[in-house]
Amino acid sequence: MLRRAGSSPASRTDGPPCPVREGTRKGVCVVSRYSRRAFLAGATVTVLAGCGTSEGSDPDSTPSREVPEAHYVFANAATAPTLDPSLTDNLETNRIARQVLDGLVAPDPLTGDPTAALATAWRASEDGLSWDFALRDDVLFHDGSTFDAEAVVRNLDRWAAASVRDTSTGRHSLFDAVFRRGTPQGSVYRACEAVDSHKIRIHLTRPYPALPKALTHPAFGIAAPNCISSDSVGTSPVGTGPFKVREGLEAGAGQRPGQSVILEVADTYWGELGPLGTLEFVAIPDSELRYVALRTGRVDGYDLVGLDAFAPLAREAVQVLQRDPYSVAYLGIHGGSGLLSDINLREALMASVDRQAIVRDHFPEGTTIAQEFLPARFNVPDDDLGYPGYNPQQARDLLKKSKYDGTPLRFLYPTGASRQWALEPERLYADISASLARAGFEITPVPVPWSVYAETLRTRSEEHDMFLFGADGGFRDPDYFASTLFSAPTPELDLDSEMLRDLVDQAAQSSDGDDRQDLYRRVNRRATMEKAALPLAFPTSGVAVDSRTASFPLSSTGFEDFNAIQINQD
Repeated sequence: MLRRAGSSPASRTDGPPCPVREGTRKGVCVVSRYSRRAFLAGATVTVLAGCGTSEGSDPDSTPSREVPEAHYVFANAATAPTLDPSLTDNLETNRIARQVLDGLVAPDPLTGDPTAALATAWRASEDGLSWDFALRDDVLFHDGSTFDAEAVVRNLDRWAAASVRDTSTGRHSLFDAVFRRGTPQGSVYRACEAVDSHKIRIHLTRPYPALPKALTHPAFGIAAPNCISSDSVGTSPVGTGPFKVREGLEAGAGQRPGQSVILEVADTYWGELGPLGTLEFVAIPDSELRYVALRTGRVDGYDLVGLDAFAPLAREAVQVLQRDPYSVAYLGIHGGSGLLSDINLREALMASVDRQAIVRDHFPEGTTIAQEFLPARFNVPDDDLGYPGYNPQQARDLLKKSKYDGTPLRFLYPTGASRQWALEPERLYADISASLARAGFEITPVPVPWSVYAETLRTRSEEHDMFLFGADGGFRDPDYFASTLFSAPTPELDLDSEMLRDLVDQAAQSSDGDDRQDLYRRVNRRATMEKAALPLAFPTSGVAVDSRTASFPLSSTGFEDFNAIQINQD
């Protein structure tokens, strides 16, 4: 029997603590505390055998409520190529989609643990090969259609039918990474079925205990079936979230610099509404222009405060909120690129890079040197990791012993955007390439606009020798980093390590505990041995907000819940 109790929503701190969970070694039973906002929406609590479900009030009888009117403008540091979060790992897409598309579960802002959203309770089978989710029954999509189990199945079917790591288009699906679709090990995902109108069951081919955590990612936001049928998820998604799209994107075109995506409050929202009536996301790729936009009142807040702006903002008493480090910046090496297939030459390249200087000169205070790919919060340190430290003399000696003949190495880096893993990618490239040149490498710069950077990496991987990139944490589990980086052969790294993939897969099948921690240490060690990439830093990043903003719900993932913003009254 699975029961629910009441709790505060993820963005609040004025209620009971977040979810109580009961676990077993083979099966996990989750008791999700019911949210305060759901309670305010008029839901009642029932208990059903197998998996709990909710029984809500008749929407027609729900008293009308005051609709907020405040307008809030937030400047993103890059454009959103689409509003469909299921087919891109773009931060800006995910941030906007988070406001429109609710998931089955939502992340607690402090712990990252899954809390109730469209699902009110969930439970794994004893063998871990299926998960039941009990769904709310008082929810409408923004188009007036009813949210039910069939709508969830329709979304799962859409994600499962999407392209599998399609190197011809560069599209990337988190579904592919999480469920290992298209990998030599085979997909974790088997099917999804509607058990009844308010209960779904996800079938797996092997256990994946982190599934509820993974489903907190915006990529798994539930879109209305009508929106899926009209193929408009990427331009004007229709969900159940606190905001609906007023002005989206044009078909076949992504967001342009300076262009806004405008959302308005959804008065049919099943939860508690915050103070915002409209929410505008404008794309301002230049960090200085974002600063100017805030100081001149064009925007109320902006993401990725540039290094040069921290001091002026402090002098002007502007509040800057810093995220905990939850991304990794790295220098990728295409192992199949001629001379760099020699691991000794890759070690020479790594010994040429002064990571301490990179952290000091390119990232905000609080950034740390990355000795591995898993952020420190997962607590899997390993003193035996063997990435070469900064040693230019050793690098020069290795070069002399190698067959390197001075052939220029093509170095790919993004332009025209700030990233959590590189506030100024052009400057970061310049410093790294200069250190490589001092060691004796010849470098050919290959600048690529950020709007097509990931696509270029994945579709034209043979045209580069090294590149700058990063992974921004999407859900609070080490499998996010391990799966997105190493669960499948990657064209940009040309890395096809069966041992590394198997270790990542074993760790993903394990429940939290010492055995799982040890598996992730082994993942780190194997990644170190491959020398396919050099982790540079675990960066922190900052959001600046104006005096009108009383409270901003900062998230280490960058997927803030803007419905939880509080503003000062005029």
